[in-house]
Amino acid sequence: MLNKEKLINIFSKLLEEAKNSCDEFNAADGKIGDGDLGVTILNGLQEVNNNLVNFSDDMGENFMICSQAFVKKSGSSFGTLIAFSFMNISKNIKGKNECNHADIINIFEIALKTILERGKTNLGDKTIADSINLIIKKLKDNNNYSEIFKIATKQSLNEFKGKKIKIGRARMFEDKTKDLDDPGMFALFKLSNSF
Repeated sequence: MLNKEKLINIFSKLLEEAKNSCDEFNAADGKIGDGDLGVTILNGLQEVNNNLVNFSDDMGENFMICSQAFVKKSGSSFGTLIAFSFMNISKNIKGKNECNHADIINIFEIALKTILERGKTNLGDKTIADSINLIIKKLKDNNNYSEIFKIATKQSLNEFKGKKIKIGRARMFEDKTKDLDDPGMFALFKLSNSF
């Protein structure tokens, strides 16, 4: 069950991991992009945590606060995808005080759909969408969230080793990206290990 208190706890833990991993995220991103992924994630999560006092029992309202935080603190394409994902989640669960297992799967499905549409990407392009897709598949058989997040994000990284990143600036690097982790997938793996 996901409620206000658990959501606050999640974002507090995510911020701690983002602080610890900021330089690693930037370095991973710097190999194929702007090198600002760590800053994007850290600034967005810091702003969310600055607004935790404004969280209410309405989970939809809370996700809208998260969306606004990322809009305010990030102009990057990754930050924009996160902001739109939170906004679409917010609209879908507005008025709910608690989210059950089906709702949690729905939250990930909305995030996936948003990232695929807004990011103009497809599954198999070696992006964070592939990690989220695997999380969704595993959630349908299991509700041990901590275990699933860790296993699915690690498995995604391993499955895409040796494959090219097919979207974004990374496309310019062609075969070089076969040996690199997608920065978004790597960040999601590290963040998942904070639970």
